Amino acid sequence: MKILSVGQIREADAYTIAHEPVSSIDLMERAALSCTVWLMKKFGRQTPFRIFCGNGNNGGDGLAIARQLAEQGADVKVFLLRLSENDSPDFAENLSRLKKSGKIELSILNS
Repeated sequence: MKILSVGQIREADAYTIAHEPVSSIDLMERAALSCTVWLMKKFGRQTPFRIFCGNGNNGGDGLAIARQLAEQGADVKVFLLRLSENDSPDFAENLSRLKKSGKIELSILNS
């Protein structure tokens, strides 16, 4: 397994977005789906999931995973820590999607 640095991940994301083409939110959704599939195979629906997120793009990934797990019937709770006043655009989109699903308990903690 190859582990990439933050800079390498950003470069890979930018390359994929430019050459596929795929939007960053769709790329995030695709990455989240891979993680969700792995989690469901490894732990299954019966495992309660607790996901902790900041409000940047990594938090957006966490929100997408939480929503997808809930769609698979898992018990999911999300704890959101607002580390900044500014949400990344993809985080904001995934927060909106998560709230619309109505399937997940969300606790918002302000720093």
